[in-house]
Amino acid sequence: MSAGSWACLAKMIPNELKMTLEKALKQSPELKQAYTSEEATRELIDTAFVLEDLARNASVHAAGVVIGPEPLERLLPLKQDEDGTIVTQYAMGPVGDLGLLKMDFLGLKTLTVLRNTCEMVKQTQGIDVPIQNLPLDDRKTYDLLNKGNTVGVFQLESGGMRDLCRKFQIGSVEHITALVALYRPGPMDLIQDFIKRRHGEVEIVYEHPLLEDISKETYGVLIYQEQVMQAAQILAGYTLGAADLLRRAMGKKKLEEMHSQREAFVKGAAKTNNIPAAKANQIFDLLEKFAGYGFNKSHAAAYAIVAYQTAYLKANYPVEFLSAMMTNDMGTQEKLKIVLDEARALGVEVLPPDVNEGQAIFWPAPGSVSDRRAIRFGLAAIKGVGELAVQAMIQAREQGGRFRNLAELCERVDPRTVNRKTLEALIKCGACDSLGETRATMFANLDRALARAAELAYDRQRGQSSLFGLLEEAPKPTEAAGQLPEWPQHELLAHEKDLLGFYVTGHPMTPYAPLLEKYCLHDSATAKTLPPRTMTRLGGMISAVQAGVSKKNGKPYAMVTLEDLQGTLSMLCLSESCDRYRELLVPGKALLIVGEVNNDDDRPKVFPQEILALEDVPRKYTRQVHLRLNAVHLTEESLQAARSLCQTHPGRVPVFLCVRRAGGELVFIETHENYSVLPSQALQEAVDELFGEETYYAKVDTSLPERSKRAWERKGDNGEG
Repeated sequence: MSAGSWACLAKMIPNELKMTLEKALKQSPELKQAYTSEEATRELIDTAFVLEDLARNASVHAAGVVIGPEPLERLLPLKQDEDGTIVTQYAMGPVGDLGLLKMDFLGLKTLTVLRNTCEMVKQTQGIDVPIQNLPLDDRKTYDLLNKGNTVGVFQLESGGMRDLCRKFQIGSVEHITALVALYRPGPMDLIQDFIKRRHGEVEIVYEHPLLEDISKETYGVLIYQEQVMQAAQILAGYTLGAADLLRRAMGKKKLEEMHSQREAFVKGAAKTNNIPAAKANQIFDLLEKFAGYGFNKSHAAAYAIVAYQTAYLKANYPVEFLSAMMTNDMGTQEKLKIVLDEARALGVEVLPPDVNEGQAIFWPAPGSVSDRRAIRFGLAAIKGVGELAVQAMIQAREQGGRFRNLAELCERVDPRTVNRKTLEALIKCGACDSLGETRATMFANLDRALARAAELAYDRQRGQSSLFGLLEEAPKPTEAAGQLPEWPQHELLAHEKDLLGFYVTGHPMTPYAPLLEKYCLHDSATAKTLPPRTMTRLGGMISAVQAGVSKKNGKPYAMVTLEDLQGTLSMLCLSESCDRYRELLVPGKALLIVGEVNNDDDRPKVFPQEILALEDVPRKYTRQVHLRLNAVHLTEESLQAARSLCQTHPGRVPVFLCVRRAGGELVFIETHENYSVLPSQALQEAVDELFGEETYYAKVDTSLPERSKRAWERKGDNGEG
């Protein structure tokens, strides 16, 4: 049986929680037909029946701890894990059956971010944030959540959660609690109905009046385990202990126990509230349905409080919050880039690292605009610069003041800690720009500065100094070899991207900004807000390419990271587009993409239908070229110059003279087809140089092709599985 046949067979199995092969054969006529009529399929499924429910591998709970009344080796079998940890050889079920206590101890990085943010606010603004006693009605916080600006907000930052926050419109911590409980496999099917109930689009009907008090806060939906227990208590007179046993039985689907629990519930409902047996059975069915994926409310509420706290800090102290987030992620450039993009989206400036201003971590600083605060890039986040080197520089700066030049920096720090490799990284990424020389000059003088610093250090060790050194207040700077021209822009940017993960002195896409603005319909930021499967046209530079071969069909694919002036976006090139556009899929290449946006996943992607080099875009999408001329300055010479330009760039796009008369009227003159042009950036620059800026205007075709069907959709049209 081929891999394609397996994929078709798998699609016949209903996509439901806790689906089994037996249930699938009953519910799927296509699967049943294949099983009874195809020998290979029958053999495959019969083999799968044997393997179903067998443990595939041994695993260890990430945070589970077993607690017993005596040493555990007396109570259950133990073994040593690969990393030396002592773990049980029983699964969690038998451990609980033995009466041992199982507890999860979770460590959250978010708590560190909360603490660091509050400490930063205290140090920079003198404000004590009452993080454990925040006002729970803060308008800024709910506005942030309801706009979906939840990057960095605990439990709410995935793409699906952002979309859910926008649709639901959160108004309280109880709402956050409910969304945390619902956004999981199983109860996720209830989300659309829950949103409609929240906005009054669906009437809320309670199975019994006594259920209203229990489920009113969740719009009639039982989403918490505690609600199931309360219902059993109030409706059928269960004790707390008995209600918990009912909850556990419902959750684990133990049939025998469920049968006895149903009988007890029906009897208890009749005795406690005179509820007829038929109605009691309906209510029991309802409780059983929700108990199967009910979430622990106390757990969800604790998560909701942490979510609210992070959202509150982000909404009210964005600079400190983002600084703490960046510090938390500075060991991983990919995660750090996400927070940097978020800072840019929120209008928070991130300043480059600076040996005279920076701290080891990301830290609030005055921005380039006087009334706004920014974030100074942490020195310890520079690739190749260690924590010890940073602390040595900060200590030297605190003791002797700012570093005046590269020579002084080398002389005042221990060369064993701040070595050549560290200094090279500091120069290349721009952290030494405040020393007053070009990076090229400092890099060329580095050997001389280090040699001089080593010589002075050797003299100090021997207790010697120069004759004039006794009279000097500070060491004489090493004589410079003259200022060298700065490195080319592309070299500066390449070093910054490599060492920092972002650009400081510019962006490689800046020269393409006019093309992006004119010919793209969306950018990396606005594309992420489009409805799923929307066709668009956007541009960017390839910053990374991850190529591979699909395990399903053996065909190549490429996951490409596109970067523009607003941020990044992923592009997934599957077999056809991967082969067709392979030569264009190289890092550093500027492209225009015509394709379909998919925002259903946590990581939005664009599926390309067409890819072309960005410099080739004007010739494909320009329908007319207009030369905007002023009648006052229109002379025979200027018209001759315009004709010569058109003849120098021959093509098929018609040219119109757009003449503005003295009274403000516009006159359009269509030129002869002999003067049609091939639109390009070079033509635009030549026209604007001759007649002034904004003379050249391109009328762009903004139409889009129809969305092409994916491979599996085409198979469906042909009747293939």
